[in-house]
Amino acid sequence: MALLFPFVSFVVAGIAVYVAGISLSDVTNVLAVRWKLGEDLSGLILLAVVTILPEFVIAISAVLSDNLPLAIGNILGGIAIQTVVLAYLDVAGSGKSEILTFRAASLTLVLERTLVIAILLVVIMGS
Repeated sequence: MALLFPFVSFVVAGIAVYVAGISLSDVTNVLAVRWKLGEDLSGLILLAVVTILPEFVIAISAVLSDNLPLAIGNILGGIAIQTVVLAYLDVAGSGKSEILTFRAASLTLVLERTLVIAILLVVIMGS
């Protein structure tokens, strides 16, 4: 019974994040068209900045409370989960004959992936 409130809070927060994520994606598409950024660049700048905010707050609070493993685990875990989701969508979620990364092939995405890999390597080597 003591875990009921945290569990319900977690589920409600998850639903709120899901609904907000859908709205955020739609708003990002609208801004990409209005500002003529393109979908790749708007996803890299707008969507990335907004979706990193929860991890940023958790990392800051973990560092301030001197819990460095939590801060590093939070950041690396977020990247790992996003990679797993993208890999799953790449194989099973597209529903088309060609895989997702083939359909979204562009030089911008290749440069983004390379930058993420480089940053992740620096963080892992630093820890």
